[in-house]
Amino acid sequence: MGVFHLPAPSPMDDDAIVEDHVIMHILGVVLAEQYSINKGIRQFGERAKDSVRKELRQLHDYVTYIPVHAHELTPEQKKQALASLIFITEKRCGRIKARACANGSAQRKYIPKETTASPTVMNDSVMITSAVEAHEEREVVTLDIPGAFLHADLDEEVVMLIRGQLADLMVEVDPELYGPYLRKTKKGESILYVKMLNAMYGLLRSALLFYLKLVKDLTDFGFELNPYDPCVANKVVNGTQMTVVWHVDDLKVSHKSKDEIMKLVGYIKGKYGEGLTVHDGHVHDYLGVDHDYSEKGVVKMSMMKHIDKIFKDFPEDIGKSSQTLASENLFKIRDPEENDKSKKWLDPERTKDFHHSVAQLLFVSTRVRRDIQTAVAFLTTRVKKPDQDDWGKLKRVLKYLKGTKHMRLRLSVDNLGVIHWWVDASYNVHEDCKGQTGAMMSLGRGAPISFSRKQKLNVRSSCQGELVGVDDAMPYILWARYFIEAQGYTVEQNIVFQDNKSTILLATNGRWSSSKRTKHIKSRYFFVKDKVDAGEVSVEYRPTDQMWCDVLTKPKQGQAFRKDRAMLMDCDVDYCDEKSRSDIPAVLLPTPEGPVDADTVTSIVSQDNMSEKDRRSVLDVTKKTRQTVTWDAAQNRVSSKNGKVRQRHRELVIARVMRDRAAAAAA
Repeated sequence: MGVFHLPAPSPMDDDAIVEDHVIMHILGVVLAEQYSINKGIRQFGERAKDSVRKELRQLHDYVTYIPVHAHELTPEQKKQALASLIFITEKRCGRIKARACANGSAQRKYIPKETTASPTVMNDSVMITSAVEAHEEREVVTLDIPGAFLHADLDEEVVMLIRGQLADLMVEVDPELYGPYLRKTKKGESILYVKMLNAMYGLLRSALLFYLKLVKDLTDFGFELNPYDPCVANKVVNGTQMTVVWHVDDLKVSHKSKDEIMKLVGYIKGKYGEGLTVHDGHVHDYLGVDHDYSEKGVVKMSMMKHIDKIFKDFPEDIGKSSQTLASENLFKIRDPEENDKSKKWLDPERTKDFHHSVAQLLFVSTRVRRDIQTAVAFLTTRVKKPDQDDWGKLKRVLKYLKGTKHMRLRLSVDNLGVIHWWVDASYNVHEDCKGQTGAMMSLGRGAPISFSRKQKLNVRSSCQGELVGVDDAMPYILWARYFIEAQGYTVEQNIVFQDNKSTILLATNGRWSSSKRTKHIKSRYFFVKDKVDAGEVSVEYRPTDQMWCDVLTKPKQGQAFRKDRAMLMDCDVDYCDEKSRSDIPAVLLPTPEGPVDADTVTSIVSQDNMSEKDRRSVLDVTKKTRQTVTWDAAQNRVSSKNGKVRQRHRELVIARVMRDRAAAAAA
């Protein structure tokens, strides 16, 4: 698309930049299927055209560009003219959304990447501020600024070329303005040249220009940015704090008084127009995560609709649910030569499915399903060349999710002045003899920050492995303290719990507890001692059975797994998914809901009863998978070896049955 959004990182951790950028990419690409204008119109018909007209009308109303005659442009301007693109997608609510953009990739030739980066809010910041909002019982309002980039003035000359159906639809918006500038090529294709006045999606610097404008508007209203996340701003109103966090054009505002929030909303409307989407209440969908503030002092976070989509996208039947997410052999892999001989590698199509599912799980695990982080961390190391064992391990995670799909991450705060961290490491568990680091943070109950990560160097003892684990976690430990203090709270204790007393001595005494056997560990691993001496962190002993992050270092089983999971997610030790489902608002549950058995319904609905549009949709899936689809007359259903094709047909039939039921009920 040409826009490079750079998540605001911890100033001490470059890896956070890469990790969060990948997550944002997954949010926009992996979890949403997008269509070009031609394919979108074939897929959705007039609904797609109406959505495109609406998007083009918005560009016109904001005077995003003005038409120019082709003969007024120099040959160089025509050569550098950016292509106009539009993407169509179906949102989770069923609404068809069109997004117009420019193909800004050509600008990379003359605009340096470092001058285009725009910050977006860190996931850790969202988690911490959400927990604080619940703790202080704030009102929460989420906002969506329509046509965000179009509000920012462009500070360079850019020419764009609109072609084909898109040019014709642009003329329909205002025939008198655009009609005289429309031209036809020798092949009869419509073309329309325009000069850009405002920033637009796809231009390399659009995101940065909008960010700078939004920051200026917020600071003019009295907000101050948090220096440890430039997409978090605060203002004291009537003696209490108002906080705004944002990711591009999606804002979350919180304060004790809803009236004060609405004053800010009115101010933003004055800057960005009345089309601002405003959502209040106890339940919010923010950045793909459902936030439920209905319980006093607790925020419950979930992504059940995304998990449901992971199940639907998976090309095989998942089977029965599992009590744990992985077996004890999670980290064990086959010898590559053995795989070559026995042909255990996955074929290209299955490898693509494996990569897609792991990317989806990664997105969910870094937010609300922290209990699957250990298995997902391992699977991400296998996406380049997975084998059949890896496929089985992926299915095991999906089986576990199937049995816990209604589990929610519960966050609450006991004392904002005390931060607890558990940091642990498993020694020599990977095939290359490296360890696995696991860490989690808590302000009361539940973990707003946690991770499971393979260590980057080999060590000679479990003590050294634990020390490497502490070093892995230090950027997070220090950033969390600095961020919370910058939010206006006094952190009195920042405690790191360890279960290895030798590691504690090394971390607190540094070289004085070092012997010849530990001197080969580089001095950077004694960085924690400097922070202990400065009073920024303290290290305390906890027995192994109270190291709740142990579940992030190895595939635990049985009661030990359930006990650690309970502390990580703040759920019952003997978690029951059916009981959890009964407490969830209907708006958060995947749709369709109801006693519709997909296989049964599909088997009794013949192809003749499907609309032409539905049949085309099934065939569209086959084009991607290159599978031959026939109709099984004996069973009255699609006959295909590809699970995605069968799943798509089931979805269409269920949707039609649900519509018929609703129509019958209304009648």
